[in-house]
Amino acid sequence: MSLDRRSFVRATSGAALAAVAGTTARSAAQGLETVRVLTFPSDASKQFLYPIKAGIFRKLGLDVELTGMSSGEAIIAAVVGGSAEFGGASLFSVFNAYGRGIPIRIAAPAAIYDTNNCDAWLVVNKDAPIQAPRDLSGKIMGSDSPTDLYTVATRVWVTQNGGDGTSIRSIGLGASEQLFALQQGRIDFAVFKPPYLTIAMGSGRVRVLGKPMDVIAPRFLLSCSIATTDYLTREAQTAKTFIQGLTEGAHYVNRHQAETVDMVAEFTKQDPNQLRAGVREVIGEHVTLADIQKPLDFAFKYGVIDRQYDARALLSSVMPMQTG
Repeated sequence: MSLDRRSFVRATSGAALAAVAGTTARSAAQGLETVRVLTFPSDASKQFLYPIKAGIFRKLGLDVELTGMSSGEAIIAAVVGGSAEFGGASLFSVFNAYGRGIPIRIAAPAAIYDTNNCDAWLVVNKDAPIQAPRDLSGKIMGSDSPTDLYTVATRVWVTQNGGDGTSIRSIGLGASEQLFALQQGRIDFAVFKPPYLTIAMGSGRVRVLGKPMDVIAPRFLLSCSIATTDYLTREAQTAKTFIQGLTEGAHYVNRHQAETVDMVAEFTKQDPNQLRAGVREVIGEHVTLADIQKPLDFAFKYGVIDRQYDARALLSSVMPMQTG
């Protein structure tokens, strides 16, 4: 069911405000301007964690308070409701919110999907009679929902490789449940990201079949930081300063991944050894318009969103962009 702005905020803000009491990294500082940030506890959190720990935000006059939340939609609702200035969300969540008239804009890139550093692989059981994408026709997939990014991309990938993607049955399961269900044979396959990809491959009981996300593009923006249009207008200089610190942090963590393991493990409650052994996410320092337009066009073409628009409409003036 499609929700307008008022219904969206009313339906999700209660859960969002309750969840803000979750995992928090705080640095009390007098004389600094407080900026509250909500994000999903994942490897991409390092783009916030490092500049907090390294004092980058402090040097810029900001006291950044970081809180972990488990739902991108709840994060967006909390930001719109005024519980935080910035929030992290998947690009497809932002597409859906924007399409419903929610007054948010993309303020900074977060995780980048890059086929040359792929961290999202489709996995099957080692002894399964599945050798090619077309063999997934009629099989059962574990996923967050039948319309999430990984499910839609997998259906398209199977169809483009000689199978029938529409015949795939999707069962809604959390990432940890997907791994257990795969080992039990209740599902035939799933698309895993670290740490579950690392755990699955380490078990020796599964094998990789391919990279279905490539059907969207070899490279595209996967997640981002958002803020309301009101905040970005009213506090333009603060927003610009925050993004400056975020970009500086992204530049560092992309080149010093090993140094971020412990801080990410503590914030996300992951095993640092599993995090260290897995593929690490690449954080966007700057992105091109194509990095956003390609997944936007894909989302419209395959019914994830119900109207097409220019990606520039989603961008704030502080968004770090590059030509090309």
